Amino acid sequence: MDVGLLGSGHIARALAQGWSRPQIAARERPRLHFYDLVEHSAADLARECGGEEAASATELVAAARMVVLAVRPRDVAAALAGVRSHLQGKLVVSLAAGIPVATLVASLPAQTRVGRIMPNVAVAVGKGVLLLAPGTLGDDVGGVEEVFGLVGEVVTVDEALFDAATALSGCGPGFAALFLAALEKGGRAAGLDAGTAHRLAAGAVAGAAALGELEPDPEAIVRAVCSPGGMTAAGIAVLEYGRVPQSVAAAVLAAVAQASRLA
Repeated sequence: MDVGLLGSGHIARALAQGWSRPQIAARERPRLHFYDLVEHSAADLARECGGEEAASATELVAAARMVVLAVRPRDVAAALAGVRSHLQGKLVVSLAAGIPVATLVASLPAQTRVGRIMPNVAVAVGKGVLLLAPGTLGDDVGGVEEVFGLVGEVVTVDEALFDAATALSGCGPGFAALFLAALEKGGRAAGLDAGTAHRLAAGAVAGAAALGELEPDPEAIVRAVCSPGGMTAAGIAVLEYGRVPQSVAAAVLAAVAQASRLA
């Protein structure tokens, strides 16, 4: 499928990197087209990931079967303004947080099929989680799932819960990376060199995530590794005293609240 990325920011780059991985057979990869108002950004991405830079947004839309709207929420109206009439019959997938399908549908030609996708940065390495609100994609939803499924797991979510789900899958890697950085800092403070601290901390976080895929109750994992009077128990006590679990939950709610302010 020909996929046009309207916008070349960090999420567009992560998707393009994921779609251009050598692990994906050439016949399965989408044919990528790029356009961005920022000079050179689309050309740089086309060179890095393969694909074509479009000379204009209109040229991008003409070349693409599916247009991925990869701009900031406040820039959506401007991005669509010049190409709106050319989108009839196209698939439009928006990555813009906080803008519902109904708002997009109301501003596009009647035959445009519209959905929302929210990837996280792990799509760059094919390990993403991508939220999907099918909107008006109809029978084309399978094709959209197939293309985005090349870079991770696609999870269909009721649009009413899209912001809540985004706070976990989209913002969650940032929260986890902050915890990873804190683990590394603790390791260095205990005397480990930076490289070893990073390797061990990253392995610990990756291991916990892998266990979490098998065990639906994360607290069961905590109990399993937390022997009474042991090292883990001593560390957990400090985290609970600092209200780290409550702060993480509050961070999720803060992210959800922020979504309504982005458009």
